[in-house]
Amino acid sequence: MMNYLADLAGRAAPRISAREKQRFTNCLKRQMQHLLPAFAELETLRGSPDSAQNVYRVKAVLRAVLIEMAAPPHIRRSPDADRLDWFVAMAAKATNLPRGAWARQAPYLAARDHLWKFLMSLYTRTPAPAIQAALDAWFADNDHWRYVHSVRLLTVAARRFRVQPPQRVSDRAAVDLQNEYLRSASIFEQQLRLLTCLAKIETGKSKPWPYWQKQNLNNLMAMAAADHELLPLISALDRHVRNALTHGPPIIERAARRCQFWDHDTCVRWSWDEYFLNTRALTLTVLGCANLESFRQLIEVQILARFLAPQVTR
Repeated sequence: MMNYLADLAGRAAPRISAREKQRFTNCLKRQMQHLLPAFAELETLRGSPDSAQNVYRVKAVLRAVLIEMAAPPHIRRSPDADRLDWFVAMAAKATNLPRGAWARQAPYLAARDHLWKFLMSLYTRTPAPAIQAALDAWFADNDHWRYVHSVRLLTVAARRFRVQPPQRVSDRAAVDLQNEYLRSASIFEQQLRLLTCLAKIETGKSKPWPYWQKQNLNNLMAMAAADHELLPLISALDRHVRNALTHGPPIIERAARRCQFWDHDTCVRWSWDEYFLNTRALTLTVLGCANLESFRQLIEVQILARFLAPQVTR
C-alpha cells in the first residue's frame, strides 16, 4: 500500500521497520475484533424482511463501523460522532486550495467552480450506480495511469510558473509555450473524454467506454458544447491552435509581437501576450479540472452521511 501511494505522489516509499509493521498488524487485528460483532449483526440483518426498524438498525451498525474505522479517538468519544459531520469535514480537506500563487488565479478558480457545479448537477439527476460504472471503466483504462502521472508532473511544474508574459520574444520562450500548450491540451482532452461520458449518461442507453475512447477532440468539444455546464470549460482550449502547434511552432512576427497559428486554411492570430495568457489559462483550467476525484469523493461522502445520519426526533 505504501509503495502504491508513494508512486502516485512521485516519491520513494519510506522504509518501515519490522517493529512498526508488527505494531500496525496488532492494531489492525484489535480493531477488526472490535468490529466483528457489528459485521455479524449485518449478516443477520441481511436475510431479514425489509422494515423501518431493520433499516434503522442497519444504519446504526454502519455508523458504528465507520466511526470505529475512520474517526480519531477524540471523535469516537464525542456524543456527536453519530452525526458524521467530522466525516464530511475530512473529505472536504482534500478539496482545499493548494498552496501557491497559481491556485489563486482566475482561470483555476473558475474551472473549479464550473466542475463543482457540473458534478453537483450530475449527482442530482443521474443514478449513482451509472456514475460509478463509468468511473470504473475510466479507472480500468491504461490511459488513466498516464493521466494521473501527467497531472502530478504538471502540478509540480506549476510551482515555477512565471506571473507575467516574457518581455522578450525569443525562440526559447516560443518552444516553452508550445510544449506547455500541447501538454495541457493532451491532458484536457482526457479530462473532457470522461466529463462528456458522464454528461451523456442515460439509464439503459449509455455508450460503453470503448466508444468514448474512439472520439477525437473535435467530437468531444462538440458534445461538450451542447452541455451548458461544460461549455465554459471548453472555452479554454482553441482546437485550431492545438492542431497548428501539433505540426510545428507558430509564425512569430517579432517586431509586431504577434503569432499566427495555421490549421490548414484556418488562421488564429494572437499577440505575444495573448499566447502566454491563453496558454497559462488552459494549463490552470486543466489543474482546476484535476479536482474531479476529490470533489466526487466529497459529494459521495455527503450523500452517505445524509443517508446514515440518525433521525432527529422532536
